[in-house]
Amino acid sequence: MNEQERFVSTVLSHPRFFLTTHVSPDGDGVGSLLALTLALKSLNKEVWPYLSDELPPLYHFLPGRALLRHTLPPENDWVAVVLDCGEADRVGEEASSFLKQVPCVLVLDHHEVSGQLGDVRWVELTYATGALVARLIEALGVELTPDIALNLYVAIFSDTGGFRFQQTTAETFALAQRLCAAGVDPSYVAERLTEHWPFSRFCLLKTALARLKLEGGGKIAYSFLGHEDYQKCKASKADADDFATLFRAIDGVEVSVLLKEFRPGEVAVSLRSRGQVNVATFAARYGGGGHRWAAGFRTRTSPEDLALKLVKELEALVL
Repeated sequence: MNEQERFVSTVLSHPRFFLTTHVSPDGDGVGSLLALTLALKSLNKEVWPYLSDELPPLYHFLPGRALLRHTLPPENDWVAVVLDCGEADRVGEEASSFLKQVPCVLVLDHHEVSGQLGDVRWVELTYATGALVARLIEALGVELTPDIALNLYVAIFSDTGGFRFQQTTAETFALAQRLCAAGVDPSYVAERLTEHWPFSRFCLLKTALARLKLEGGGKIAYSFLGHEDYQKCKASKADADDFATLFRAIDGVEVSVLLKEFRPGEVAVSLRSRGQVNVATFAARYGGGGHRWAAGFRTRTSPEDLALKLVKELEALVL
């Protein structure tokens, strides 16, 4: 029995599931979490879908979001499923501690650099964890309802950059076709995900653009946002999502970097690449991970000091 078969067998044979994803949840993490939550509930399983952070307002339209919890179960007799993440330190401190107490941890992840978390690990390098969840749901014999399909579509739309990124394949569009046939309106999803920016997001973007610099002969673009910027703009963590992707669009840029200081001294780093530099392995130097084209990590330092250090290290890779 391979890992995928063990995964499916474990899900079918247990009644209670604690589901979670990484901190600062994105569309793939949230969409995968909600899709699997709805699928397991259709099998009459007891499900505890948990987020360490608040759900970004961008995803408030997703069906099933009212089921999300921000507290842990009082008991630990749950099978845990960690989605879109293979590292215990990326699910949040409380969830990480809880995972050590449960009898079994399942990991479903698509990242190139994935940790060793999990008793059963279905880790497969592909365009989105949502694609793996779709296969899992099919293996479980669950009907692809409109609500499940919408969550899965958001997952794959998000992690392929609206079907623009390099990992987008014919298989991606084949799954998208199935999801649309199940009831997804692609224009509605695109509008919800790309045309509903709060003003606080534009406020942060203005600040990040004002600090944007090019180094490494124009091959590295970087900027940073300090804690005071988030306060001034009354912004949430999610408001600067994808700014690094925007900076990568500069002609000639190979790698873009955005440093975000959510709390004083607590910095999240987003890395984007056109492919010359594998930012997943670069992020792994700092305990992070991701894909060749998109990765990140967290650390405690000054964003200005870290930016200079990262640029120097990246210059050695692009020059």
